[in-house]
Amino acid sequence: MPFTSGCREKNMAFRQATAPSGLRTGELLSADNSIPERHIIVATLRKAAPRLGLSASVISTLDAMLSCLAPKRNHHTVFASNATLTFRRNGISDRTIRRHAATLQEIGLLVRHDSANRKRFTKHSSHEGKTLRFGFDLTPLFDRLHEIAALAAEVMQEREQVDYLRAKIRAAANECLTENPSDEMALSTFRILRRKLSLEDCERILSELVISEIAAESTNDPSSSLTTTMTASDGQFVRHHHKSNKELIDKEKVALKNEKLSPTSDAPISIPELLFACPVAAEFSLKGIETMHDVVSHARTLAPMIGITSQSYEAAHKRLGALRAAATVWAIMQFHDRIRAVGAYFRSITTGSKSADFSPERLIRRLATAQSYPSMNL
Repeated sequence: MPFTSGCREKNMAFRQATAPSGLRTGELLSADNSIPERHIIVATLRKAAPRLGLSASVISTLDAMLSCLAPKRNHHTVFASNATLTFRRNGISDRTIRRHAATLQEIGLLVRHDSANRKRFTKHSSHEGKTLRFGFDLTPLFDRLHEIAALAAEVMQEREQVDYLRAKIRAAANECLTENPSDEMALSTFRILRRKLSLEDCERILSELVISEIAAESTNDPSSSLTTTMTASDGQFVRHHHKSNKELIDKEKVALKNEKLSPTSDAPISIPELLFACPVAAEFSLKGIETMHDVVSHARTLAPMIGITSQSYEAAHKRLGALRAAATVWAIMQFHDRIRAVGAYFRSITTGSKSADFSPERLIRRLATAQSYPSMNL
């Protein structure tokens, strides 16, 4: 009995010593506690860096701090030592870590809670139900995520406009040179385009070029982007195969049979259909989804979030095409919390054993039906 009692005391001591400091109150947060993934936060910060005044090295240090936070937690305090942060930042100096922490505090993304001996640790009182946490508190960062996402969207929109104006300036200068090969303004414009230009610079340069209109420029037709079809090849080169009459007859019989069962289930999907069927995926977008390029780009961002590797995505891309592979990711995002292994499921339906009968279009339309009738199950 004394031996058993001793073991029990040791086990109790072991549990107490190794219990995660942020989980001792019994108030456990679920895995989907609305805290964005670390790589999404860092990617958003990188896009908003010009507005926040953050350098790439400071963001990397903040990324190292975020990597020290537990996935399930009820606080955002980093207790890692400078030595740990230095190791995760590939050996930068303690002085650089302190300077970056001061910069983050000055910008308003971090609050330092220093202990008397400058150590970072936590102490919990079960009697009072309170906790002392000494370290880097990243709560301001998480409180400002929506603001930072808005800044990132502004930066991306401005960058897109700058790229558009640069292309327009180049086209305008080229047309000026076509009319007058010795046009000094057009020649100097090509030299100016070698530099990094702001939006104001681009607008000023364009206003100085004497050109009425550009032949390649046209007004966007919203309906054209909304009805862009998701073809099986999607821009890929498709080799011509000559089939015998017997093969063609068999194929036609199967096609007619499938057409009778579901005449429109495999019809191309438009962007409004996709947005209606997959609102969860749409909520993660920092900008509006207007073109199929936006759909594909956003799918590549979503894929690693739910456990789909780049190799699996590229394999699906080759087999289904860019747009249909992207639509599959959008669809899985809608119900990924009900799938035990999302990566394995994605491989199975796109390139594995279930890929022969899989159709992204049918899956999207089933999700759209579920949105229209919430009581229905997929």
